[in-house]
Amino acid sequence: MKTLLTVISLVFVLNINASFGNDQTTFTDYITSLENLKDKKLRKIIITEIREYMRRFPEAGNLSEMQFKIATIYHDSENEARSFFSHIEILYLYPESNAVAVSKDRIRSILVQEKKFKEMAAQIEPIIVPAASGLQKEEACFFFLKTMTDLQFKEIRNPLKRGYLNYLQRYPNSENASTIIFWLAELLVDAQDAYEGLAQFQKIAYLYPSSTHVSISKLQTAKIFNKKLKEPQKAILAYEEFLLEYPNDPQAGYAQFQIAKINEKEKKKYLEAIEAYSAVAQRHPKSVEAVPALFEAARLYEDKFKEYDQAIRVYTEIVRDFPEDIKAPHAYAEAARIYEKRLKDYFNAANVYFKIYGHYPNSTIAAESLFAAAGLNEDKLQDYDKALMYYRFVVDKYPNHKLTKRANKRIEKISKKMVSE
Repeated sequence: MKTLLTVISLVFVLNINASFGNDQTTFTDYITSLENLKDKKLRKIIITEIREYMRRFPEAGNLSEMQFKIATIYHDSENEARSFFSHIEILYLYPESNAVAVSKDRIRSILVQEKKFKEMAAQIEPIIVPAASGLQKEEACFFFLKTMTDLQFKEIRNPLKRGYLNYLQRYPNSENASTIIFWLAELLVDAQDAYEGLAQFQKIAYLYPSSTHVSISKLQTAKIFNKKLKEPQKAILAYEEFLLEYPNDPQAGYAQFQIAKINEKEKKKYLEAIEAYSAVAQRHPKSVEAVPALFEAARLYEDKFKEYDQAIRVYTEIVRDFPEDIKAPHAYAEAARIYEKRLKDYFNAANVYFKIYGHYPNSTIAAESLFAAAGLNEDKLQDYDKALMYYRFVVDKYPNHKLTKRANKRIEKISKKMVSE
């Protein structure tokens, strides 16, 4: 213990002395002296001092050797995530280093031996053989961080965070700075550092106003307020600000949908939610949220206000305004269900069920809807001729459907009944 304290004291003294000079050789000898002590408790200190050396002497000729020392320490201490990250860093930033072959072998060994890394085995060869070559150090560093970011591998989250921060420290004026900050913000949010992530997204919006990441950063800010910080009113304000600044953004429909969802789920303001859901289709009809938003509005009319006619109106508008949407026949089905179950209006229910078959004969619910129309005409309306016709449509148009046998039985039963009468 006394020896370790003496060494740490020596580290402190040498750091002070180094601050008054710029002796690369002395600093290298100092790091070597720590290594020669062969004390595992010094590993973190050695890594810290190596990084300090690399920061002070960015043009030194032995940087690849220093990076390999860091990677080896992580390798020897069985810190697989940092070892993996550090060895790949050698491949990208020091492709001419003599350590490249060893680094590749160690990376492959990690993938084979560690279960949590095996999912990456199939894609590792393109990763350890970088497609880009001959890059300047800043470009190579960015390319490396992009590759690591694209992996979306949680095990390397901590070293990746350090990589982002190091890049921003080394290249504060880089044209890629806002991209690095954006990746950092996403990583922080994923790691449950919501406030840190929020600050980084805000930094992009205020310090890099011309960045392509500004709009999505503002959208992410709203998401954080809603999902992470549970502050629905701030989330709504952030989404509204996004819509005001970027009304034609591809994500505008999503932002409007989220406002409606917050009003419904968090604030329990159902009328405002309906208005916001309706606004999605009105203002952003080409968005993927347009039809789902109308379904939500119709559902609220039915469930919260018992305004069944209004719900039917919205479902009918879906078919009218979005006739080619995959959900259009389902909108008809919902309207028919309300006529049947809520209003007991079997005539209109049967007619709407039949419209599904008439307008969307290839829909996944066409046969079921036709069968339902036949059943209502048989059981509720006593229109046996129409019921027979619809059952026969099921048999003729959908011979392999599971309802075909039942339709045949109903045809037989109704036919006998009509003969007996």
